[in-house]
Amino acid sequence: MVQLADAIDLNSILANAPGNPLIWNYFLTELTRQLNCSSGVLLVTDLIKRENTHFLFSVNIPPAYQKKYENDLNRLDCFNYLISKSPKKIFFNQTLNNNHYQEISGHFKLPANQKYRFGVSIPCNHNHALSLILNRKNAFSDEEQQYINRTLQSTIPALEKALHGEQRYKINSQILPYMGDHFDGYIIIDRYLNILFSDPVYTSIIGKLACVNISGDRFGMTPPAIEQQLLTLIDNNQGTDSIHNQCHVCQISLIPISSLENLYKWECFKDSFILVFTHSKDKNPALNRLSEIYQLSRCEALCALHFMKTPSIPDVATSTHRSQETVRNHIKHAMKKMDVHNQAELMKKLITLSAL
Repeated sequence: MVQLADAIDLNSILANAPGNPLIWNYFLTELTRQLNCSSGVLLVTDLIKRENTHFLFSVNIPPAYQKKYENDLNRLDCFNYLISKSPKKIFFNQTLNNNHYQEISGHFKLPANQKYRFGVSIPCNHNHALSLILNRKNAFSDEEQQYINRTLQSTIPALEKALHGEQRYKINSQILPYMGDHFDGYIIIDRYLNILFSDPVYTSIIGKLACVNISGDRFGMTPPAIEQQLLTLIDNNQGTDSIHNQCHVCQISLIPISSLENLYKWECFKDSFILVFTHSKDKNPALNRLSEIYQLSRCEALCALHFMKTPSIPDVATSTHRSQETVRNHIKHAMKKMDVHNQAELMKKLITLSAL
C-alpha cells in the first residue's frame, strides 16, 4: 500500500478538474496508484436502462474491453448497479454475500483476469449516477480496506463538487452562444416539466421570480397561458425558442439538449430541455425610463411599449396574455401618468423616449 507521505493530494487535483479532461484522467490515474489497484474507471450509470451505461475515463482498460462493456457487459454488471443504487456508500465485491449481491458468473468478467474491486457512486440526477470503480487481481486485506475507506470518504465531497462543477462548466459553455453575453440561471426539465437537474445557486434565483412556481420536482409557471405556451414549444421541439413573462420582463429560452454539443457523455439528458432565464431589464432601457420618469408600473410600461409597436388593443392583449380590458386600463393609466390626451400623443412620446 502506498503511504500517505507518497500521496499527491487528490482533493487538490479535483479542484482543478472541471472543464479539463486531462486532469480528470490524472485524478483517476493517481487514485488507482495510491490505492494499489491495476485499473480504474469512471462510468455514467443509467439507473433505468443499464445498456446505456458508458465510460467517461479509464486507467489501464483496453479499448476492446471498453467496447465490449458498452455493447453488452454493462447489462451484466451487477456490482456497478448495486453501488449506483446506494450513493456515497463504499462497497467491496469480496465482502458481499450471495443474498445481497451475486455476480453473473461465466458471463461478466473484469479485464486482464482481475477479480476483485471496490466502488462508490455519486448521484448525477434522478436517472443517472457517476460510478468510481477500481480493480485488481488480489483480494484486499482488512488494513487495505480501512485505508481505502478513509481515502474515499475524504475524497467523495471533492468528487461530488467537481462533478457539479463539470456539469455547470459544460452547460454554461453551451448556453452562452445561444444567449449572447449573459443569463440569470437555468434548469433542465423533461417534456412534462419535471425538473431533472437544477443548480442550487440558480434555483434560488429562479425560485424568486413571480412567474415561476416550483413544487417539489415539478416546474410550473403563472399565468397558465405562459405554461401552456411552454408545453406547446416542447411538444413542437423545433429548436431553440423563447417566451416572455411580459409582466416581469423575464425572457425564458427553451433549448433542446439534443441541439447542444459535447454534452451527452456527462449530462445524460439527451431527450430533455434546458430552460434559461434572462432578465431583460438591461436590454430595454425604455422600460426603466417609463418607470423612473413617469412612475408607470412594469405592466403599464410593457403594455405601452407593445402598443407603440402594434397600436391595437386586441393584438397587445394576445401578445401579453392579458384580457383586452386589462390592456385598455393599462393604456389609460399610462396616458394619464404621461400627461397625454390621445393615443397619437402617447405614440409620439413613446417613440421619442425609446429613441433616447
